[in-house]
Amino acid sequence: MNVTVDDLRDAASRLRDLLGAYEQFVDGWPYDHSPLPHRVEAYRSGRDAGRVESPTDVGAALAADVVEQYYRARELESAYVQQTRARGRTDWTRIVAETAPVRQAAQRVHAAGYGIDRETGDPGYLLPAELCPARRVSMNAGSSPVVYEDRVAQYRAVTDRFSISPDVVYHPGSGHDVSPSEAFPDSRVVYTDVDAAAMAELRRASYDAHGADAVGYELDERADLIVFRNAGLFEEAVVATNLRRGGWVVANDHLESARHVSRLDGVDLVAVVPAEWDGASPRIDTVESRDSEVPSSRSERTDARDNSRRTALPPADEVPAPLRAGSPLDLYVFRYEA
Repeated sequence: MNVTVDDLRDAASRLRDLLGAYEQFVDGWPYDHSPLPHRVEAYRSGRDAGRVESPTDVGAALAADVVEQYYRARELESAYVQQTRARGRTDWTRIVAETAPVRQAAQRVHAAGYGIDRETGDPGYLLPAELCPARRVSMNAGSSPVVYEDRVAQYRAVTDRFSISPDVVYHPGSGHDVSPSEAFPDSRVVYTDVDAAAMAELRRASYDAHGADAVGYELDERADLIVFRNAGLFEEAVVATNLRRGGWVVANDHLESARHVSRLDGVDLVAVVPAEWDGASPRIDTVESRDSEVPSSRSERTDARDNSRRTALPPADEVPAPLRAGSPLDLYVFRYEA
């Protein structure tokens, strides 16, 4: 399927239209005796003029359509990004701009039905699950900040092995996972995620968390280390915007984060931390630079934020041998050349 920029714009426009009607529905809830707002009534009539639905039925149908269009738009966005990767030469600044309408509308979905309760003054999901797109698309609903001890052990093994003392650690697409704060207690750890509820939970627990589109988010100072863990982002754009020279990336490959990072110009795969290990701490398997596996031209390398000069990326099936042989849940360690 070939996806164009116009396809992305059309998908984002349809999602925004549905969100506009949904937001009016939320403003008028619970509709004890009041009529449906004009846009919601127009939606009801256009969807099925032959049925007389209760406000709850209309809201449930509208929420379901928002969620369906959300996934449709995100699928088109993903397909478009994959197309650009397949071409082998990518200006990520341009790709971020072209996909921005979808990502901006998607961020609104993650806040649709989440807010401040008018009676209690507490933040949370405002409507039942069937009426709340934010709850339906969240992968973190009902959770609290969580620390995974195995992840903490992996991160500490990496910092010990390579004597890394990061001032700034960035964990985009984090959800409720705050393991980096446990692993790097002396660092500033920044979390971003489109999930408004998850980031609000982290902020209430005093973490530096931002409800934001991680692909388009820019730190106020570049990170020394970026963590990609099951994030499913445009890792290339995040690294280009937010990693300093000489910095580090750790990523698993469950959603192909590690292989996307491995094909970035100027980034070398230096080690693998297995997902499972015997003993008290994980082992570190060092590897040769990815340049021995994937051709690149050091003479063409530029600062991560400079997209004006790019070398051709290798085909998608050309990845370093450790990635081909390892587990998607292994942790891969990369260094952005100083």
